[in-house]
Amino acid sequence: MAWTVAYAFDQFYSNINLPGDHRTLANTRKDWILRRIGSSLDVLDSFPMGSIPRFTALKGHADLDIMLVLNYGKHIKDKKPSSVLLNLKSALGSGAGSVRRNGQAVTMKFISWPDVDVVPAARYRKDNGKISHYEIPDMNREEWIETKPNLHSRQMLDASSARGPNFRRVVKMVKDWNRRQDVSIQSYHVEVIALKMQGVDWDDTGYAVYQWFQQAETSLQWLWHEGKDVSEYLSLERALKAKSQVADAKNKSLSAWYQTYGERDNHREAIRIWRSVFGNNFPTYG
Repeated sequence: MAWTVAYAFDQFYSNINLPGDHRTLANTRKDWILRRIGSSLDVLDSFPMGSIPRFTALKGHADLDIMLVLNYGKHIKDKKPSSVLLNLKSALGSGAGSVRRNGQAVTMKFISWPDVDVVPAARYRKDNGKISHYEIPDMNREEWIETKPNLHSRQMLDASSARGPNFRRVVKMVKDWNRRQDVSIQSYHVEVIALKMQGVDWDDTGYAVYQWFQQAETSLQWLWHEGKDVSEYLSLERALKAKSQVADAKNKSLSAWYQTYGERDNHREAIRIWRSVFGNNFPTYG
């Protein structure tokens, strides 16, 4: 329970945040995966990626992503994404789970947290020899997707340094909202929307949340970032449904923020509305 909106947001964040630095554990899982594969695949490079090393993961809802850069000629050239994923699943052997719902990884289940989504990838270089990007599979559409995970991690780190710690806090709050929606958008999409937000007072948590929803409303059918449309994975039907969800949350967020704007001091009503946006992880008034 909370008497003020500020304290309610602090409690909410505490309820959803995955605390600590888990990069050592991530590397331990990576090394285990490599030993598991052995010589069955020619792995050129490997590294953890995703929300855990970017410090935007949610407690109880975070898996670890491990990218395996495969020899292109041996394992990827002229092969469909579904074929590459099935070959990876075979190389991982017994214990390998199903291909992830988004069609981009093979899930490995562990007795202890975290499970691991193993993502096969091809890497591409510029004329000067530097890596330009990677491509990962999308089995659902049988396409290869360009991605730049290291660049994105740097952008998130730079944004957090420039905008303050509340930048990542707001991203996590929105991710918690997103996971409960009928149509959820990809974690990378959530973060890019936050990166695109300009002129935001990130210390005003409620208004920053409202502005994320406002930005998202125009970013679900077209969002250009690093040479690609981040929203391309959404069908028109799903994009429109997601847009409707965002619009509803945007309107509620603005109403909640307004309850304590300026001379207004209606924390009871503000907390009630914020809880209608974020669900049971957000505390009640009192």
